[in-house]
Amino acid sequence: MIRNKYQKEYNLKNKDKIKQSQLAYYLKNKDKILKAKKVYYLKNCNKIKDYSKNYRLNNADKIIEYRLRNKEYQKEYNKIYCPNNRNLFNAREAKRRATKLNATPKFANLKKIKEIYKNCPKGFHVDHIVPLQNKNVCGLHVEWNLQYLTAHDNQKKSNKLN
Repeated sequence: MIRNKYQKEYNLKNKDKIKQSQLAYYLKNKDKILKAKKVYYLKNCNKIKDYSKNYRLNNADKIIEYRLRNKEYQKEYNKIYCPNNRNLFNAREAKRRATKLNATPKFANLKKIKEIYKNCPKGFHVDHIVPLQNKNVCGLHVEWNLQYLTAHDNQKKSNKLN
């Protein structure tokens, strides 16, 4: 009992220190940990699926309530986040659209693409030089296919090459 009390106090006082040591251990042993998780999952796959299914059946009300609460929170968060981080939001949306069209190749430098969107000047749009979807040609979502255009020029260009 005394040890538990001491342990709790220690954990509360040293949260950051414990987190850092856990992260260091994970990074050092990542392959071993992931392999162990995979082996455990393969051995207990049916058990895990049954548990999940039963949980969903027995806690349907909780799940629905959580989803509604999370949806409302997300709306409020987006009202604050989107206007203050418009360029990052645009980058995420462009990535989503490109992924949907299978237009983002594995060699695309996603950090550079995100940076291009982040550094977009006010009043400009990030435009794909070769559109992602066009009746004649389909471009890629890569850093060298992006350019800054004024909002008016980008809307005028629409889905065309020029």
